[in-house]
Amino acid sequence: MHQVNPCIRCGKERIKWAERTILINSSKAKITIYVCPDKECQKIVEQELAAKEAKRLSFINKKRNSFAKKPAVT
Repeated sequence: MHQVNPCIRCGKERIKWAERTILINSSKAKITIYVCPDKECQKIVEQELAAKEAKRLSFINKKRNSFAKKPAVT
């Protein structure tokens, strides 16, 4: 059975780019990376994903720092 795997930006069907097997807690897991066949579109998608990840990490750090600054309740 063929699954549809469209690009999140342009909708073209993504293609398999790389495949790896990793070891997690003595179990093997297979990771498959798919990319958009349009190289320019893929660059934009990667930039958007990197920006989202940076924003997420910034939020986590801000939240972590706000907890560190609160005085201990005694």
